[in-house]
Amino acid sequence: MTSPQPETDPTAGSADSSAPSPAPKPRLTQKQAKRAGQSARAMVISVLATLAIALLVVFMNPTSTEQTYERTVDVAATAEQASATAGFSAVAPRVPADWNATFARWNGAGVDQVEFWEAGYVTAGDDFAGFKQTLQANPTWLSQQMGNAPLTGTRSVDGTTWNLYEPADGDRHMVTELDGTTILITGSGDLAAMDTLAAAVHDSINDSAEDN
Repeated sequence: MTSPQPETDPTAGSADSSAPSPAPKPRLTQKQAKRAGQSARAMVISVLATLAIALLVVFMNPTSTEQTYERTVDVAATAEQASATAGFSAVAPRVPADWNATFARWNGAGVDQVEFWEAGYVTAGDDFAGFKQTLQANPTWLSQQMGNAPLTGTRSVDGTTWNLYEPADGDRHMVTELDGTTILITGSGDLAAMDTLAAAVHDSINDSAEDN
């Protein structure tokens, strides 16, 4: 009796023959390879040039330090320029040598219609002391400049009486009239520093009056 033969799969052995063959790797021509190399070199050169410019900027602008921000403004020279516009002699107080002037400027009239001259200093105790001077002061403007600080009394400096304004928290202020102008002094430190500035402002105005 003949044994039955196993059935054969007609697809067997044909899977490998029907599988797609791997795509051939593209080959660059000599010109294409040259252009690709040139592009890569150009990219490297561009990156290096950008890095060089960045380093140059860093070297020209050194890391910020405490000395970087410390600058001294020529208050006297700026006051002389402001006087030509102000209609009065802009004060240039001679403050202690260990004070540092940080700004001095003339402010044109804004919505409040008040023009004023001002300068500010960092004192030896690293506190702020500054002043404003104007011919056009009014109660509203003064109140705004002082943050609505209440009047708490008066203070006498070299024979001049100043109104003292002290908020519950924040800068204190002193106000008086000198040579027809309103002077507003503001300070974040003790009253002694404000007295020093008030005396210097008074002396500056007296010197200007004598010169005229």
